[in-house]
Order: sequence, then structure tokens, then C-alpha cells
Amino acid sequence: MAQSSPYVFDVYQPRNPKASAYYKCVENHFEELEQAWDDMYKSRYGYWRTYIMTVIYKYLDCGDLHFGFARVKCEDCGHEHLLAFSCKRRQFCPSCHQKRVVEYSGCLPMF
Repeated sequence: MAQSSPYVFDVYQPRNPKASAYYKCVENHFEELEQAWDDMYKSRYGYWRTYIMTVIYKYLDCGDLHFGFARVKCEDCGHEHLLAFSCKRRQFCPSCHQKRVVEYSGCLPMF
């Protein structure tokens, strides 16, 4: 007996980054980490870089339609949907990192 999936795979399903546990953890504890950095981590990992703020804020805006989107339209059926811009931050944003892994994996020679 085949199990039915809650997802419809022939229809675009936008991701919901704010629903992930990772997103909630970053959003809820980022300021705590920033305040505790000098006391707990500076001696081991160095000073708090301002670039970290940029990466985290861009990650929190990633996939949110309020921060920009592209309108995508199917030429065959005319169906349209909005595609939210991504942050393009590798190593920190799971979605953007995975896109880059898939994109560049075809460029590597197979031995």
C-alpha cells in the first residue's frame, strides 16, 4: 500500500524558513551570543567581527517576501508565483548553502 505524501510535488511549494528550528534558534539567541562573545569566546576564536552581523541579518531576511522577490510565470499555463530573494550566504544559511553545493557539484571532475 502506497503512503500518500502531504506535499504536492508538481506544484511549487515555497519554503518557510521562519518555521525551522535553526532559524528560531538564531533569532532567539543571536543577541545573547553577541553579548557573551567577549567573555566566553574571544580568547579562543578572536574578536566579534562586524561581518557576522551582516551574515546573520541577511540570513534572517532570507526567503522573506518583504525583502524582495521575483515574479515567476509559466509560459505554458500562465500560472504565476512570487519567489523570495535569498541571502546567498554559504556555510551559514542551509538553503543557500545547499543551492551552491548542487550548483557547483556538476563542475567537479568525476574520477
